[in-house]
Amino acid sequence: MTTLARLIAFLLSLAVVACSVLPWVETANAWDLPLRSLVSPARTTGSSMVASIGLGLAIAAAILLLGSLVNSRALVILGGLVTVALPSIWILSNAVARSTGVPLNLIQVGAYGSVVMGFVALVLAAVATDTRLPSAR
Repeated sequence: MTTLARLIAFLLSLAVVACSVLPWVETANAWDLPLRSLVSPARTTGSSMVASIGLGLAIAAAILLLGSLVNSRALVILGGLVTVALPSIWILSNAVARSTGVPLNLIQVGAYGSVVMGFVALVLAAVATDTRLPSAR
């Protein structure tokens, strides 16, 4: 990946961390949402930092950051996939469970922003040229 692509991946990793502290539901951010809310949408509180969606996003951001530092397209792709997967599963599980889940109109910018940052990371990994073999993507 070029230096510009690596810089953008670095900035995306910071944006993923920022999305984890933005509100996801009312005043709750990703650090307040337990991992079990991915499969049981009724659970929206009562989480420790170790068992929260925010930790998963922080790990994904660390993978993105590591990928940008060591020039590894595979790590950027892995970080992007995790960044897209966690909030997407949470949003979709709440959309399916209408009676017990969070209504879609209450889901806020943090969840949607995380999905967008992961998607941008995947697009970046797809279109960035390789400095070792400039004719390959």
